[in-house]
Amino acid sequence: MKAMIIGGDKVDTTRRALLESGFADIVHWTGRKTNDLRRQVPGDIDHIVIMLDYCNHNLAKRMRDVAREQRIGLSYVGRRQQADRAGSGAVLKGALGVLSAH
Repeated sequence: MKAMIIGGDKVDTTRRALLESGFADIVHWTGRKTNDLRRQVPGDIDHIVIMLDYCNHNLAKRMRDVAREQRIGLSYVGRRQQADRAGSGAVLKGALGVLSAH
């Protein structure tokens, strides 16, 4: 399975949580490039994770719409989950717990 992370620069904790949830390939867009709004989402994406505090609102809305249209799973990670970087990642795994259903 393939996942996509939108936003953020340091996504190691999120990447690890996705790998532990069974995703073998992870694509990351920082969301900082103006070109990201026009980029084509890879066709084989099974789940999208949007890092809310590090993503352009227009890009987040576009990714939400793409996920709905293509029936791709979608998770939002907020500041609370990102603050758990130094810890075990348990809060982040809880936020991504919906992944086990996909």
